[in-house]
Amino acid sequence: MFTACHAALMKTLCRQFRLGKSRLETLAVLVMALAQSRTVNLTHLACHLPGQATHASGYRRLQRFFQHVQLESDRLALLVVSMLNLSRKKCLVLDRTNWKIGSTDVNILMLAIVTRRFRVPLLWSMIGHQGCSDTDQC
Repeated sequence: MFTACHAALMKTLCRQFRLGKSRLETLAVLVMALAQSRTVNLTHLACHLPGQATHASGYRRLQRFFQHVQLESDRLALLVVSMLNLSRKKCLVLDRTNWKIGSTDVNILMLAIVTRRFRVPLLWSMIGHQGCSDTDQC
């Protein structure tokens, strides 16, 4: 059973992304799960998916979504900005973070909107090396 909030979200997402009904539905429940769980961990998000499917099935559904769907970053940023209802001026932050996963360097440059309680990523770029960067490298 879906709510009016879910229907409105589906309508908004449909205008922004060219996805089939099943993928659009998964994106909508994913967005709602992100808001409910306040985490990006797929295991936790799967607990918030509606329906009678098992937790493992929900988890696999989310994995398949990210395996097969690539959302256009500019459309995604516009969607996030429109959903934040930016009636007041907001602060933007540009941040670079670097860490290692095993022997692999993960270096991300990210632009985010600062809200009262959290930062909302808008655009990001993976940088293919560790350490400092300059504009020519991004």
